[in-house]
Amino acid sequence: MAQFGIYRVDGHGLVVDCQSDLLSDLQSRIVAPLRAEAEDSVSLSRLNPRIEVDGIAYRVATQFLRSVDRRVLGEHIGSANAIEWEIKTALDMLISGF
Repeated sequence: MAQFGIYRVDGHGLVVDCQSDLLSDLQSRIVAPLRAEAEDSVSLSRLNPRIEVDGIAYRVATQFLRSVDRRVLGEHIGSANAIEWEIKTALDMLISGF
């Protein structure tokens, strides 16, 4: 598991692993779900960075962060490394308010 990896979670769609690789010995991972860009629960603000996966536009829904057992992370389908800065900015906004 690597930070900013994109995984499929059965019954829950796609998630981005937001947890630092320095904590790889933990049995849990902090993930943010990917939501369809047009979904009402996400906005066009910096709280929800945009990413495309297989040609489909999503928003990283940082306001829905959750901890999951690493065993539920299914198929690794890609990486969000290209928007690392935007995800970290969104997490800062979520935690610090700016």
